[in-house]
Amino acid sequence: MDLDLVIRNARIVSPLGVNTGEIGVKDGKITALDGPGSALAASSIVDAGGKYVIPGIVDPHVHLGLRNPFGTDVRTETRAAAAGGVTSIGIHLNVKGQTLKEGFEREAFGTFKSNFEENAIVDGFFHVPILDEVTFEEMPVYPKIGITSYKLTWGEVGAAGDVGLYRVMERLSSLGDRVRGIIHAENREIAAFLADRLANEGRKDFPAWNDSRPWFCEAEFMEKSILFAEVTKAPIYFEHVTIGRAMEILTRAKMRGVNVKAETCPQYLTLTSAEKGVLPSFPPYGHVNPPLRDKQSNEMLWDGIAKGIIDCIGSDHAPYTTQQKGDDLWAAPPGIGNIMEMTLPLLLSEGVNKGRISIEKLVEICCYAPAKIFGVYPQKGGIVVGADADLVIVDENEKRKVSAKKLHSLCDWTVFEGWELTGWPVATFLRGQLTAKDGEIVSQPGAGKWLAR
Repeated sequence: MDLDLVIRNARIVSPLGVNTGEIGVKDGKITALDGPGSALAASSIVDAGGKYVIPGIVDPHVHLGLRNPFGTDVRTETRAAAAGGVTSIGIHLNVKGQTLKEGFEREAFGTFKSNFEENAIVDGFFHVPILDEVTFEEMPVYPKIGITSYKLTWGEVGAAGDVGLYRVMERLSSLGDRVRGIIHAENREIAAFLADRLANEGRKDFPAWNDSRPWFCEAEFMEKSILFAEVTKAPIYFEHVTIGRAMEILTRAKMRGVNVKAETCPQYLTLTSAEKGVLPSFPPYGHVNPPLRDKQSNEMLWDGIAKGIIDCIGSDHAPYTTQQKGDDLWAAPPGIGNIMEMTLPLLLSEGVNKGRISIEKLVEICCYAPAKIFGVYPQKGGIVVGADADLVIVDENEKRKVSAKKLHSLCDWTVFEGWELTGWPVATFLRGQLTAKDGEIVSQPGAGKWLAR
């Protein structure tokens, strides 16, 4: 049988090791894995030149449609994804002002789904927020239509507080093995109090944001959430873990059998609140929740990844422009843009090439684990027969200097401006179709699909 695509001379990476061989693709699926010099024939032959070939990155933590129309963000940000070797994204939907029932059973779910598939060049799945009593009651609806992850927003702020968090976890535990609750771990009340105090003192400098959201805000919320999850048997997922103390908290929880997974982000592995250059020159760029920490926290997070305490990587990509960020540290919308396209280069350069993690660990935390946790494995996340042929050829020796002008996001800035990184994706395939090559997009909107789970 002639194949559509064969990638030859590849160092094929899985969480278990690296094997030299060839990958055969037919009708968008991996149909053959063979050793060097095989007789696989195809209409298209790509020579990987001895480079690593990894599964497409699964980024489980992306924000679209916050300040721009959802479809607009999908069109620009999935280009950024493809250029960075990301082939599947988990999108936190912004459904403020409507109930999820209105949004998903009436018009907006169809709008979200159609806007995504009309504009995307990578695949995606959705996370939905639990905001109030109404959305709480609607939780059982969503697994039936292929949405199995919930942002537990109700427990973060407002009158519901701890009771809301506990009730949502009770409900989660009744919905079966497919679901997972996503938690932003910060004590918002203490953070708001400290922010008001620092603002009244006239602080506007970049480190002030870190000072307003200290490490113990994150630690307290993690400890509380884990206790509730332990009591209710709810499956939970901490997004964007930033503190070294979390390694101890997570280790103890996992040893007790709590069903908890944890993510960190490239910015928390590589940046600090004492950063020089871009961030202190324009403090609103550093308005991100949780805040950037310190070098010790960076290294403890790397160590947590190496030891399996941190399960996966998400970007927390939020594509605000400089104008949308504004010039007020305290009023700026939270989030760092141009992260999704930088995730793989940062982990290659600062992780693999500096000996902090192996290439196998990179594939585990960026591909296999997020796909497994969020229910898209084995379709995504691995180079195995039967999986979608989402593949990335990586040149671990290529050096490039980072410039926002060369990136593909709507965001017109990057906190990594001027950094020289070693290790970049040089070709991205979505279901066997070339999507990006050497930083240039070669696919068209409409190539991406929404993933039901």
